[in-house]
Amino acid sequence: MATNGSGTGGSPADFDFERLASISGGDAEFERELAGEYLAQSQQLLVQIAQSLKIGDGATLRRAAHTLKGSSLTVGAEALGALGAELERSGGPASPGSTLEILARAQACLVTTEQVLDDYFGTDSYRDAA
Repeated sequence: MATNGSGTGGSPADFDFERLASISGGDAEFERELAGEYLAQSQQLLVQIAQSLKIGDGATLRRAAHTLKGSSLTVGAEALGALGAELERSGGPASPGSTLEILARAQACLVTTEQVLDDYFGTDSYRDAA
């Protein structure tokens, strides 16, 4: 697994850049497009998860968490994918305290993932395309 070098084994910075290159076919512009769309979608999913938790909608929370897990693992955002899996398995509205804690970790992980991708691309302009 390729990481940004700031952590190992479950660090929020864990990102498999080889996976991103693989799904983009090595096309750097397509990598940027995928990364920008992924970050925008992930932000929306975390908002949806928070809203679902607030209103007690466990089914929507689990669907959004499942999508977050899948899209994260697809692009190589392994740490955020693992947190999506935790959210999917969490008690959701039945156990709001632990779910809120996982959500907070996922939100922080997304910020770190954005920074890792910004460093990888040398800019944050790829986010504007999304």
